[in-house]
Amino acid sequence: MSSPPETVPLSSDSGWAARLDDAMHEAVATRDPDLRRMAGELIRHGGKRLRPRLLFLSASLGCAAGELLVDAATAIELVHVASLLHDDVMDGAATRRGAPSVNSRWGNTDAAAAGTHVLACAMAVLARLPQAAVAAVTEAAFTVCSGQLRETEHVYDTALGADDHVEILRMKTATLFELPCRLGAELAGCDPTQVRALSRFGRELGIAFQLTDDLLDLVGDAANLGKPTGADLRAGVFSHAVLIALRQQPNGRLAALLRHENLTAAEAAEAAALVCDSGAVDVTRELARAHTDRAAAALAELPCFPGRDELADLAGRTLSRSR
Repeated sequence: MSSPPETVPLSSDSGWAARLDDAMHEAVATRDPDLRRMAGELIRHGGKRLRPRLLFLSASLGCAAGELLVDAATAIELVHVASLLHDDVMDGAATRRGAPSVNSRWGNTDAAAAGTHVLACAMAVLARLPQAAVAAVTEAAFTVCSGQLRETEHVYDTALGADDHVEILRMKTATLFELPCRLGAELAGCDPTQVRALSRFGRELGIAFQLTDDLLDLVGDAANLGKPTGADLRAGVFSHAVLIALRQQPNGRLAALLRHENLTAAEAAEAAALVCDSGAVDVTRELARAHTDRAAAALAELPCFPGRDELADLAGRTLSRSR
């Protein structure tokens, strides 16, 4: 008789993170020393593995083989890591989580090649998953790329609507929150109603996460963030709060500052102060709160399951993030 499939422990301190890191390093292994070094840097500075955590916690609503979940989490996190690298190239970012970014160390050309390598490795891991999972991750990758392109098309666009901006956030960021929740539930054999509820939880959490993250560029502490504040303003990537402030005074001092490129540090600081004085930061915080409330409502539709409390805690802590 064959033994039952191994299951993955689901608490944040249970060891799955180490297994995931091993799987990611194995996935991007290559004979090319530069690609190997750059991909390794990306993985080491890739963050807190939030998306894999969402997958494992969502899968705890049902039952799934451990290696299947590790493969799915690896593929999703590699897609995310590749998107971060391409983001840094497009933004000209000098740091990533307090360390020099790959593009600042090796140049944009090599960094873009490394991002393509990581994305290709994600596709190779995907080949081990059921066809429906492959289709879901591929569709998500297309959506993320489309969101990044739309953001690029609207740099320095002071007339971009706040609702249009939130749709870009849904595509660019929330897609990779919704995907692990959906995929974890599907791989664990949850019914369609449960899959939809967890997908909605991830989508709403992702929008709230990015709205809060964008506020940190205005009011955060550079030491905590690991990167300078005001970077998005200087790059012409205007957040929800900035767009709300611009809508209040479309021909005011803020608009005059933001309609030209190459803001100095002093001008970026002045623009941030104008946004804060307008009350737009509070408006954005309330919108982020509304999205976390919707995420909580989606969880409330589900029966009790092992990962539910931690998912709820992730949503609750999103609003108080400092990095």
